[in-house]
Amino acid sequence: MIKRVDSVSECTEGKRTYAENVSLGNYERYKGGLTGKHDNVRKYWEDQVTRNFLRPFVKERVDFAKRMSRGLRVVDLGCGSGQGYELLTRIPQRNLGLDVSLRYVLPPARMDRYLGIDISEDMVEQGRENYKGTPGVSFEVGDLREGLGRVRSEQPFDIYFSSYGSMSHLENASIRCCLRDVVRHAEAGALIVLDLVGKYSCEWPAYWNTDKGTSGMHEYSMSYLLEKQERINRDIDKFSLRFWSGSEVEDLCFELNDSSGLDIRVLKSMDRSLFVGRHVDTREYGCLLPPLRHIVNRLYEVDVRTGLNNLKTSYTPTDGFPEENRFLISFGNAWNQLVEFTLERLAGNPVDLVDLEGWPEFPPALQLALMNMDRVVDSVGWIKAGDVRANILEPQLAYSLRNLEQSFQCGHGFGHSLVAVLMVGSETKSSCL
Repeated sequence: MIKRVDSVSECTEGKRTYAENVSLGNYERYKGGLTGKHDNVRKYWEDQVTRNFLRPFVKERVDFAKRMSRGLRVVDLGCGSGQGYELLTRIPQRNLGLDVSLRYVLPPARMDRYLGIDISEDMVEQGRENYKGTPGVSFEVGDLREGLGRVRSEQPFDIYFSSYGSMSHLENASIRCCLRDVVRHAEAGALIVLDLVGKYSCEWPAYWNTDKGTSGMHEYSMSYLLEKQERINRDIDKFSLRFWSGSEVEDLCFELNDSSGLDIRVLKSMDRSLFVGRHVDTREYGCLLPPLRHIVNRLYEVDVRTGLNNLKTSYTPTDGFPEENRFLISFGNAWNQLVEFTLERLAGNPVDLVDLEGWPEFPPALQLALMNMDRVVDSVGWIKAGDVRANILEPQLAYSLRNLEQSFQCGHGFGHSLVAVLMVGSETKSSCL
């Protein structure tokens, strides 16, 4: 029986969870590996998908700041230890050539101000330690349930940013209070990035039906940071989060506009981690998938071969959710088709793509992924140094699966995370639409 938590106050905002994880070093700079806060999926999948999604919006704000003869100003709402700074300053420019330079849309030199706000003193202190001496970067303790607080005295920001589900800590009344403050503080054209927990993820079907007529708050834990035996033996802190769908974000903007005359609208939304979310492996909330995150982590790991049969998935339709079922079945079929094709090619079996059953009806994203894997398998046979399968073919399969997700996602709340970019003010027309 899964308990629904209706109030943030019932779970003390997960302070113990975050304090413990700071003390364990889980919020220090990237360490990498098959498990933990900064595992391979986080680095090579989730962070890259987020950066790709944000690129055109951040670029537009950087260009605007340049025209104003200044650098970009960012406030990170629920900043943790500063992960948002890493995300924003490491967005590669599009169409990079083969030269030595790796150029970023927002290099640190173009950031005039990065202000991180978080309720956790431990997180704020860790952020200060992580970015000690970094120009323009500071961290302050603040409770977003009370709005922007001391941030109100700051000059307007170009981007009001959040990452990794931080805004899902706020229940309905609190997020409305916070966004009202943001819109009143911002100038026209400013962006708001909401990173929320997806409502209809395969990780928690037990919550799908319980959302109707409720606040959308549910019990959650960060048990995925622990090994399986630790999860069994340890008293794990649980706290409440607000789970969101894309339509609910649209409704939130409409309600804010209608009730207070504020001007805020959704530019674009994205689902992140459709099949590789954090709780796919823990199965803590009735997951509909096999433990795929661990398998995908192995695809990226150096000198580690993966049993690709374990990468295939299945999805059992859930009564009462026809749209979700159609989407997840379609994505699952494309995922399996790509894995099975790769297995055939690795077994040395030639495959004529256009002769594959159903090829003309395959989504273009799947056709492209199959062609790419076919080319990679054909082109690396001459390489004799190292483990070609482990270090070239398997990572390429992981990238192909990631690209498949990016092409399929629709911003409806079907992934572990729902990222939405909002814009303040109607007189500024975004070129990213």
